[in-house]
Amino acid sequence: MQYAVFLGIAVILNAGSSFFYKYSSLNTEKRTLSIILLLLGLGLGAINAILYTKSLMGIKLNTAYPVFAAGSLVLVSMISLVVFHETFSIQKIVGICLLIGGVVVVSI
Repeated sequence: MQYAVFLGIAVILNAGSSFFYKYSSLNTEKRTLSIILLLLGLGLGAINAILYTKSLMGIKLNTAYPVFAAGSLVLVSMISLVVFHETFSIQKIVGICLLIGGVVVVSI
């Protein structure tokens, strides 16, 4: 159970680091803010790597990686929609549904 929690938190932190990378790229005229946001992204990425590694102590790699990758992609897609107002096509929605279904199948 604790390994699944580590994996879940790693997914959230991975999406969070992508958020800070994107937000940093939008603030290039404010150099100090851009650097701070980039460093926040790097920090979350480092913690994410540690927790993902810890999750692998109790979860098989061929299960953990698809959950990590798909979960991160779904969260990043949600962040891009809500925070950055990026658009979703029907193909993207179908793809996310297929990803979720694939993770369920792989995890069983």
